[in-house]
Amino acid sequence: MSPSKEHTVGKHGSDIKITAESGVLSSVAITNDLTATKEMCIHCFNIILQDLLQDQTATLSPSLLDAISPETECPLFVTWDKKHQSDYSLRGCIGTLAPRPLKQALGDYAATSAFRDNRFNPIAINEVYDLRVGVSLLVNYELCQNCFDWEVGVHGIIIKFYFGGSHYNATFLPEVAQQQGWSQQDTISHLVHKAGYNGVLSTDLLAAINCNRYQSSKQRMDFIEYKNIVGKDPISDALGERSANKKWRGFFQNFS
Repeated sequence: MSPSKEHTVGKHGSDIKITAESGVLSSVAITNDLTATKEMCIHCFNIILQDLLQDQTATLSPSLLDAISPETECPLFVTWDKKHQSDYSLRGCIGTLAPRPLKQALGDYAATSAFRDNRFNPIAINEVYDLRVGVSLLVNYELCQNCFDWEVGVHGIIIKFYFGGSHYNATFLPEVAQQQGWSQQDTISHLVHKAGYNGVLSTDLLAAINCNRYQSSKQRMDFIEYKNIVGKDPISDALGERSANKKWRGFFQNFS
């Protein structure tokens, strides 16, 4: 199953592209004891290398995800960052706030965030050495008593409200407010604006906000760590093999 219809929101580097169903918390039970793992990050690199190298052998065994039950569902995001000197900048990020079968969705969003985030060009093979992948599993969803019933640095929040004849919704992942140095008030103000509302942040508006909080289990891995763990460089191996095959084809053609 491929990811559902998506749209882009947000202006900050830590913002995300979310699927159209993200404004609704599904009635499907979310598994709250999930932990993002290095194996999930390896799987994401495997997925994009398979596509970039057009080589089924570029991926490792599916057994990487054997610990995940086919019935396990979870909202998730896959983020690609690219290193520029000592800093990383966003290169692609797509996910969903609705629970998806994790085993399938992890690969779906690894590819979609790498190649179909329309804020960026598709990731190219010559960028892979500078990439870092992040897998975020969203857990512990709770209904807030009000739009300030959450903690900076701990919770992500989803807001939904109907005001002035229009519906609005938006989210920030748990790390955003802390990275930006925002207070709760700052965060709500930015999130209301991100949702598309440009009016005054009035008492009536704040009272109209329906807020859910959640937490994130996140794991990151750069390509250097990936190579060290898998024990090879799939790009060099594949390009070297193709170069060798080309030379041998030329050699035999001289005798044909």
